[in-house]
Amino acid sequence: MPVTTLLFDLDDTLLGNDIRKFIPPYFQSFAAHIAPIADPKKFVGGLIAGTQAMMANADPRHTLQQTFGEMFYPSLGITDAQLQPYIDSFYVQKFPTLRRETHTIPMARETIQWAFDSGFKVVIATNALFPRAAILQRLNWAGVSADEFPYSLITTLEFMHFAKPNPEYYAEILSLVDSRPEETMMIGNDWAQDIAPAAQMGLHTFWIARPGTTAPENHAHPVGIGALADFFNWVRNAGLASLSPLPATARAVRAQLAASLATLLELTKDVPLELWSRRPREAEWSLAEIACHVRDVELEVNQPRFRKMIGESNPFISAIDSDPWAVERDYKSQPGPAALAAFAEARLETLSLLDRLTPDEWGRPARHAVFGPTTLLELLMITIVEHDRSHLRQIKENLNLQPPKSQVL
Repeated sequence: MPVTTLLFDLDDTLLGNDIRKFIPPYFQSFAAHIAPIADPKKFVGGLIAGTQAMMANADPRHTLQQTFGEMFYPSLGITDAQLQPYIDSFYVQKFPTLRRETHTIPMARETIQWAFDSGFKVVIATNALFPRAAILQRLNWAGVSADEFPYSLITTLEFMHFAKPNPEYYAEILSLVDSRPEETMMIGNDWAQDIAPAAQMGLHTFWIARPGTTAPENHAHPVGIGALADFFNWVRNAGLASLSPLPATARAVRAQLAASLATLLELTKDVPLELWSRRPREAEWSLAEIACHVRDVELEVNQPRFRKMIGESNPFISAIDSDPWAVERDYKSQPGPAALAAFAEARLETLSLLDRLTPDEWGRPARHAVFGPTTLLELLMITIVEHDRSHLRQIKENLNLQPPKSQVL
């Protein structure tokens, strides 16, 4: 499968910016601006605690912004509404002065222009620990403004549920832009944040590092190591054509199941109640019918199959046609938000079950009525990951959406 999607890190990949050196003046300037309403020391402490909470978040139901707020605002003793005007004015008045801490990378603009000219989906896969306002400005500093380039996605804390270095961060990107791991490449400078977790997800990687740098000994094997100019030269010389898909891993499957839930919740979070029962065309399902379908499939197909494969030796797995349930169970009259909430609880239970598996159990065999001899890992890929993907696509088409509104620039 050819590569169709390119993920670019921002700091020290497209923009010269050592984030470890950038953070202290950023926090210092922010704290000084907030001083009229919040103690600067408490403010910085809250930023650090909130950032750590975002990096640790594993709950697909909570965006990073929600996770940050739950930690940050109680520590200051003030509300979001009280602080928001100061935050907004900081990003207008003070954040632009931090540009002096950064420098442009000459090949950044040429590389991004080439990627768009070549027809790739292009994603700015910067760690989603910053708000949209901060990331858009840094793209401007890099010379690759979102006003000029129509990125498929720019990851920010407002809508993302996972942060680097979690593989779920990369799975969420793929879920939002409807790309598979084997057709995606991550280009980034940080081994632990960019290369290793992207490789865990089955993405091809190119490590932005000094030529000749030795990669750490682990599962990640970047296709190349060098400056952004080296990537540009490699990719233009048909480097992508030489790539073979990486094998699916248990970690990647688990991440995709969590990301599917996060994306489903994001896509539907602001949908008015009256639209849940609307069918785009008579023969197609409404959002409520889709929510009922994925709920029942998770509870009555996926989980029983999973338990059967764990509890029996090489069991036979029958095929189940669940589509008729929509009429038989009168999905169109059921409340969609309640069905979606039930699906979320069921998917979290599935994730909990998967998290208890040993590596050997992921390889347990079974005989499927359609697919023949298979393993638990393979069956999850075929019957759950792909099932999720098809219904997420259906929901986007139903809502006439590309990425969720919070991502459209």
